[in-house]
Amino acid sequence: MQIYSYFCAVKKLEHIIHPVAAELQQFEVFFGQTLRAETTPMDSIMRYVSETKGKRLRPILVLFSAKMFGEPNEKTLRAATFAEMVHSATLIHDDVVDNANLRRGQASVKAHFGNLPAVLAGDYLFSKAMLLLSHPDDYAMLQEMLQTAATMSEGELMQNAAIRSLSLSKGRSNDIYFDIITRKTALLMRSCCAVGALSVKATPEQVQQISDFGLSFGQLFQMRDDILDADNAETLAFAQELVPAHLQKTLDSLQIFPNSEIRDALEQLTWFCAEREL
Repeated sequence: MQIYSYFCAVKKLEHIIHPVAAELQQFEVFFGQTLRAETTPMDSIMRYVSETKGKRLRPILVLFSAKMFGEPNEKTLRAATFAEMVHSATLIHDDVVDNANLRRGQASVKAHFGNLPAVLAGDYLFSKAMLLLSHPDDYAMLQEMLQTAATMSEGELMQNAAIRSLSLSKGRSNDIYFDIITRKTALLMRSCCAVGALSVKATPEQVQQISDFGLSFGQLFQMRDDILDADNAETLAFAQELVPAHLQKTLDSLQIFPNSEIRDALEQLTWFCAEREL
């Protein structure tokens, strides 16, 4: 396939997610309800988090993966909400560490409420997320997500160490870069696909197949992020070098699935990811 010949056909995100639009609305309601806190200070922060939403790519991956093999259900909604809560928590903590005042074009939680409330809000989100999947029937999904959350922390530390030591230079650095983006971003998207499939009782083989797509998709997503936001010339160069072949690899990983509306949507989502500007 000549990969760049297809760019003109890429749809907008709202059109791509049409097959799971109803389930995504259910997610938004459930997510908002789950974020509610018993105390006014925390509830104010949680409402702010709910209102400053991003693209919802992680819940979308959970829903698409569930629908690839069955019908999304309450377990699927819990898994999608867990994923978004963990993602939100890491962003809040990242903004404290990076002293970032903006997130998605608005004041970050750290800037709006302060450092201490932001740290506690991130901790609150992690704790509430774990409660969501505390039922014995959800153990496989919880284990998948917790292992990923631990690895994400390692990825952030690796990135920090690489930046401080300026170790991202030619040679071994390409491998370091790939390892960092896998740990800090791609593994969560892989887990989103895994838990989506697990929520509808997909076979182990099916879970592995959709997880492979999720991992490759997540790597591609972070490469595109680095092209858009890189403040390091070498990181930008690595990402630009890797994107074309990795885009093809991600598309190829979907070919194992039968033709369907969901497979087509995931292909479109991959193209959207590769050429997005935000």
